[in-house]
Amino acid sequence: MGGGTAVAWYQAVGWSALAAVVVAAGSAGLSMARRRSSRRVQEARDRRRERYRAVFEHVQTDGTVDPQVVSEWSRAFSDGVFLDLLADALERADAEARSRLIALCERSGCLGRLRRAVWSVWWWRRAYAARWLGRLGSREGIADLIRLSDDVSFRVRCVAIGALGSLRDPRIEPVLLKALDTAGDETLSRRRVPIEVVTAALIAQGAAVVLPLLPRLIEGPIAVREAVANILSWVPDAHPPVRAALLGALRDGDAEVRARAAQALGKVGDVGAVVPLAGALSDTAWFVRLHAARALGILRHASAIRSLVAALTDESWQVRATTAEALRRLGAQAVPALTDCLLTSGDRYAKEQIVEELQRTTFIQEQIHLLDEAQTEAGFAARRLLREVARHGATRILLDALRRHPKATVRRRLVDVLGREQSPRVIAAFHDVMTADQDAGVREAASGALTAASWRPTRDVVGGRAA
Repeated sequence: MGGGTAVAWYQAVGWSALAAVVVAAGSAGLSMARRRSSRRVQEARDRRRERYRAVFEHVQTDGTVDPQVVSEWSRAFSDGVFLDLLADALERADAEARSRLIALCERSGCLGRLRRAVWSVWWWRRAYAARWLGRLGSREGIADLIRLSDDVSFRVRCVAIGALGSLRDPRIEPVLLKALDTAGDETLSRRRVPIEVVTAALIAQGAAVVLPLLPRLIEGPIAVREAVANILSWVPDAHPPVRAALLGALRDGDAEVRARAAQALGKVGDVGAVVPLAGALSDTAWFVRLHAARALGILRHASAIRSLVAALTDESWQVRATTAEALRRLGAQAVPALTDCLLTSGDRYAKEQIVEELQRTTFIQEQIHLLDEAQTEAGFAARRLLREVARHGATRILLDALRRHPKATVRRRLVDVLGREQSPRVIAAFHDVMTADQDAGVREAASGALTAASWRPTRDVVGGRAA
């Protein structure tokens, strides 16, 4: 009994091993066949791509079209490789080459196939047709796209609205405005196209849709008012009705509308909007204040300087940074207000932001040169300003001047300006000046500054530099 059991066990093990070998061999064979098949498919795709690319280059460079090319396009229009190359060619081609490509699509019957696909029972075929009708830009397909904008399929409606946005025709504007009204109606949640899609389509239409949008900016639902304000920020229009509507939107109850209105007023370039925008710097929403500051920087009007300087103490760092950038764009006319705030403000963040912006101008270098006139009022003011600049972290420019400025009097006074700073960078610079400067007065001033700061010239302090 024991011997028979052992034989049976060995037979089972043998058959299991044989089955495992067979399965492994079969898996390896299938894997090799799959790789070989994938390689052949990829090679065939590459050959088709090269052939199609040659055809596209010929069509775009040569006005004549071989009848064989027309028949090949008709067959290839269902090939994904061909469609990818066609979409890329339409996007990159100039107006003349694009018109030839579209005409060839019409001659090859591709446009007719797309218009027939509009009536398909499958939503994905209708969406495919809508996308390509928009890309080809044929006026014959506009009616089909308008019908698809009210399709039963949500996806088809989105594609059709996006395709209509890329075309220009008087019939399109009412359709897009209707889609915008529907997108803002909360009771039609199943039927409406996302308002972002409609907004992008209206932006693509440009200035033609601005005036019809103005009543919706004033009286529309919140979502519609936000969308219209966003459109106007992308499509600036300087007509008086548009400016009046944007100034009214700057007082809207919705913060997003106010922010977009401020952005649009900056792009319009209306100097009359400076005072309302300056008032928006005290808005309760931080992003409204940010857009107002950015718009004032674009307008560059001197009457906004005081309001912008006051906004440097804003609680939001984004607003402070944008305000400082706006003041820098105002140029030299804003420097007195910036320096006054630097000397009088008690807000550390505002001072740091001012110093950061001043470093991007030539103001600090100009103040360094004024140190040569230390006994004058300008020299005393320059020394005071540079001390504030050094106190708030802008020591690199000062240290470079300390090492390289040609005038010894300026270097000596820079030692006095930096004497209260005890950062390792300043201490190391003082040691360099004390040992290497050619002027004895500068060396003596650096030694005195080190002694006053209770620093001794040892290797431990200066990272190995000789005392």
